[in-house]
Amino acid sequence: MRLILLLISFVLCLSALQGCGNHTRQPNAEPTTDSIVGHTDTTIVIEDTTPAPDTILTHRLRSEQDAIEFMEQSGRWDQYSQGILPRMAKDNLDYTERLLKNPFDYFIVVDKPSMHVVLFDRYGVEQRAYKMACSRKYGTKHKKRDNRTPEGFFTAEGIYDSTEWLYTDDDGNTSKKKGQFGPRFIRLKTNVTSQIGIHGTCAPWALGARVSHGCIRIHNDNILELVKFVEVGMPIIVNPSARDQAVNIKEECEVPKINLGRVKERPVDPASIPDEDDEKEKAKTDSISTDSIPVNEIKPDSIAAEKPEQNITSVTEPDGETETNQ
Repeated sequence: MRLILLLISFVLCLSALQGCGNHTRQPNAEPTTDSIVGHTDTTIVIEDTTPAPDTILTHRLRSEQDAIEFMEQSGRWDQYSQGILPRMAKDNLDYTERLLKNPFDYFIVVDKPSMHVVLFDRYGVEQRAYKMACSRKYGTKHKKRDNRTPEGFFTAEGIYDSTEWLYTDDDGNTSKKKGQFGPRFIRLKTNVTSQIGIHGTCAPWALGARVSHGCIRIHNDNILELVKFVEVGMPIIVNPSARDQAVNIKEECEVPKINLGRVKERPVDPASIPDEDDEKEKAKTDSISTDSIPVNEIKPDSIAAEKPEQNITSVTEPDGETETNQ
């Protein structure tokens, strides 16, 4: 009996020792769930399914505050706050609404006060600025052959290869010299004429002056850069200067004006504007010979930034009556 009790005691002690041995082998045990945090083999990538903020306005704006609230709640206030749209909402709610509904990545302002063509991104942040020349006569365009640049809110109707175009004046005389429209022509869609556009020039020294028959000229290098951002239907605003506006008021056709903050202008009294002379102007600066181009040609007036690649639609010439003939 005593022998049996000793055997039972031995077995119990042996079991206890084995249990203690299993308990101390933690280095070989399976890890707990807390220990796999940060383990590269078990990393789970969760995709962000948060929808992108809607920056396209779909309703009518009632006030400046309504416009500001839309921009603040769009998720893109950081961009909007750096641009011209918050300030424009105070001066011109209609233009602001149209630009907030703009589905394109960019828009253009032809700024007569500063004599620059300015490219903005959709949030109203300036991207490029090119020195320009525009119409020698002040005020917005009313009819064909009035030698004025139309003012207001327009769109890009087409982009053309104008390398081979020839200039035809108001009397039907066609120049034989090519290159007067530069390499590209961005036509503005207006209700007055299909002849007006932004294009290059063979007279870069005239940039910054009021010298054209109505078109907007920029340096040839600049037009080649600008068309990379332009799409058909994209907004193009032509902004009057103080003197242009004085002429418009005198003619009872005031055009909305916006402040880009590029220059400060003093108001011009419409009564100080002389009546327009009906006599035809003899100067034909659009047909200046390229033989007189200075050796030190004007450099492109642009702001450095990456150039997005876009396709250019090229045709022989614009539709309808134009100043271009081959």
